[in-house]
Amino acid sequence: MRWESSQNGEESMVIKSLETEGERRACLEIAKALPEWFNEAGLRAMGRDLREEKTFVAVEGEEVLGFVTVKPLNEKALEILWMAVRRELRGKGIGTNLLQSVEGWAKGRGFEVLVVKTSGDLSYKPYDETRLFYELRGFVRIALIDPHPEWGEPALVYAKCLSRK
Repeated sequence: MRWESSQNGEESMVIKSLETEGERRACLEIAKALPEWFNEAGLRAMGRDLREEKTFVAVEGEEVLGFVTVKPLNEKALEILWMAVRRELRGKGIGTNLLQSVEGWAKGRGFEVLVVKTSGDLSYKPYDETRLFYELRGFVRIALIDPHPEWGEPALVYAKCLSRK
């Protein structure tokens, strides 16, 4: 799958499957530069997941702008494990385009539900943006796990039903 966006004849952004070790390293560097969202334990898990699970990257030329990693929970539900966009590019539609690409890919493979877990610590302000991002794109809070057994802190679970068209 390739999704391209071009404005005024400039180089276009492409969303594609992660293919190279360089792209994988670039994804980790993006996350490392966002310590408000990704701690050391998360970065270790992310490094593993970037090797083992399906990841889409938004690239312009050779530069990775953002990424999303997903994993099937079962034959009908797909979970977003990780998603990040370079700090200086946030708010420019890259995350939305990554999410739309995942939704199209998921529907094409028969998935009916997209799930994501995020911090349930409502006092931690950086995650206000994360929760709002998903809510504005059709995700609904379905559960609070407190504490999440793997995280040791609260987790909110969101889900979005994918149309069957």
